[in-house]
Amino acid sequence: MYPISPIFEDYLKRYDREFTVRVTVNDQEYTASNIAEFTVENSLASGEEFEIGTAIPSKLTISLRLLDTVPENARIRPYLALSMAGMTWEQAVYDWEDADVSWLGGSTHWLPLGEFYVDTREKNGDVYRFTCYDKLITGDAEYISTLTYPATQRAVFDEICGLLDIEYDGSVVINPAYTLQAAPTGYTMRQVIGYIAGSNAASAFMGKDGLLRFKLFSPEEAPVFNYRQADYIRAKQTNPRKTYTRVVVTYNTEDGLTYEAGSGADANTLQVINPFATQAITNALQAALNGFSYQPMEMDARGFPQLDQGDVVGYEQFQGVTWERAITDWADTDLPWDGIRRYTTIILRQTFGFKGGLRMQVQAPAKSDQQSEFKPRGTMVEQINNINKTAVKQGRNYFGFSVAPDYGVKIQRDDGKSDLTLNSDVMDWRVNGQSSLYFDAQANKLKFTGALEAASGTFSGALVAATGTFTGALQAATGTFSGALLAASGSFSGQISASTILGGNVTGALIQTSEPGIFPYAAMRSDNKTFTVAASATNRVEMTVTGYPTASVGFSFTNGSQVSRISGNDGLYLYGDQNIKMESMNIYLRGYNGTYVTRWSDLKSEETGANIAAELNSLAINMTFDSTSRNLKLWSKGGNLLAQVNIPT
Repeated sequence: MYPISPIFEDYLKRYDREFTVRVTVNDQEYTASNIAEFTVENSLASGEEFEIGTAIPSKLTISLRLLDTVPENARIRPYLALSMAGMTWEQAVYDWEDADVSWLGGSTHWLPLGEFYVDTREKNGDVYRFTCYDKLITGDAEYISTLTYPATQRAVFDEICGLLDIEYDGSVVINPAYTLQAAPTGYTMRQVIGYIAGSNAASAFMGKDGLLRFKLFSPEEAPVFNYRQADYIRAKQTNPRKTYTRVVVTYNTEDGLTYEAGSGADANTLQVINPFATQAITNALQAALNGFSYQPMEMDARGFPQLDQGDVVGYEQFQGVTWERAITDWADTDLPWDGIRRYTTIILRQTFGFKGGLRMQVQAPAKSDQQSEFKPRGTMVEQINNINKTAVKQGRNYFGFSVAPDYGVKIQRDDGKSDLTLNSDVMDWRVNGQSSLYFDAQANKLKFTGALEAASGTFSGALVAATGTFTGALQAATGTFSGALLAASGSFSGQISASTILGGNVTGALIQTSEPGIFPYAAMRSDNKTFTVAASATNRVEMTVTGYPTASVGFSFTNGSQVSRISGNDGLYLYGDQNIKMESMNIYLRGYNGTYVTRWSDLKSEETGANIAAELNSLAINMTFDSTSRNLKLWSKGGNLLAQVNIPT
């Protein structure tokens, strides 16, 4: 029950009470002149009897006369107060610290009725009709946990409240020993909140102040409010008093697996569905709820807005006869002296309706003993039950496997880190929310974002690519590509065979035209920086930039030895193991600083073998040398100058 002041409580009981209302839409406040009517519905039971482990959103339906536009999902908070125009300080009989009275009358403090968010709206003239739900409705989204499991129920609860931006008060009591071994995959956040509350003998709801609360059930709880006969219009008992002594928890609905604790008939058995349950949790539930009892009833009453769903309340009812009018035997008579019986019940559903005044409906439903005990099964029922035991249900989770018409087949890890979806159009394997392997049957495309590795493998067909761009590493032992293979980068550890390779840059340790020993042969090697062209084992050319001599071209190998070479060692160097021959139309020798000959006698004629001096003598040519001018002159026998060469010092 929401706390109120003594003045508020007293004025609620008065028959001449007068309510005043206001509502805030986001930060905009509207008064009674804008409020046509509203209804607030609260519930802790979704079925026909008492339950634990529920988390049911409260509902607000409100009609407002507005000229303004209300934003989508706007927050709406209705408030009630009691007019105190008929009381002033001089009439007050309350203690100073408890008095909530203005000097000139006015109203009591404002009592909040909840915090709601617009879901749908209708407009008729200048009147808007809004249907709103509290923040629990936002929990109807799949829960994907980021926790490490096993995790405590408290850690899971806190994570969900953080995701939903929900705060909770001190009524939320969770056993610190209760844990979840795996992430609750396949459940909504609201379901998980309910299962955690149910594990702790409670149900969850949003309080009037917008905080999440637990209603902890106990057989020893005393009523927080008592209805007088004048406080209600009708109070109808719908079944005999309901008492629970046994608990059965179904933790696997598909296979019908349960835990049990306590003893009693079906009418005294509390049925609970909770996939988080254990035998220890079931035993604790039975211990907490053993003897829990309430009177099933329906009541139309004057509005008492401080009451919450889950409150234990009492009410009195006149039975129509007193002891002085009794005509039955003493031993068989069970009547109160004044003819008024007093009952205790629990508010499982309540509805507040405001339209000038405040009305209230209270329900505490329960199945009858016959409904609980007698379950006739015809042939059709038996067949349906058999189908339910063996059929795969849409949207149900079977250890990560589920089937639904909107996605086909889905297999999902407990922690939600990976899932696989299969249907006739798509195969989508996701990791951490991103597609790793995706096949689009309509587009006939397969996309893969990981690394393709194979220790061994044989492809009996052809791996063909018209075009393609590979940004990762493509590795293959063998393969034939008839199309174009494009890669930003890649590493090949196997063999590439191709009739033609066209491209920009080719980089590698060895590029060769054939295997070594097979001629003709050409190769470039990066390890010893050589380029080799060979017609045979003894007929080849080799260019190198390492070793000795540096930067050389070698010709013809014989038994591993070069016959001749040209190198850049100490200038241009021409070397030959045998003869060096020059043959041309003309041969020109020119040195900028002179042309040098080691010895003139080394210059010999190929034809005669004679050196140049002998040849010149045979031609009757005289040679003189002027040491001053350093001119070498050739003269004919007749004294004619044939040639002159300047010899540098």
